[in-house]
Amino acid sequence: MNRKKIAWIVTAAAVIGLLGGAIALAKPPVKPVPINCKFVLCAYPDCLPNEHTEIPPGQCCPVCVPN
Repeated sequence: MNRKKIAWIVTAAAVIGLLGGAIALAKPPVKPVPINCKFVLCAYPDCLPNEHTEIPPGQCCPVCVPN
């Protein structure tokens, strides 16, 4: 190959790499979808003495936690 052809290939590869990097960085971050607990069926836990039920953040079903 001659030098001119190699220079074009290197230039094209550099431009493609820069465009790919710019596109990858330009995408907005994906926001997490909030949990819809409307259709979730949960069994109510049978807690021991000195425990009560609590629904942890980000979950739908109650769990037993100490008092």
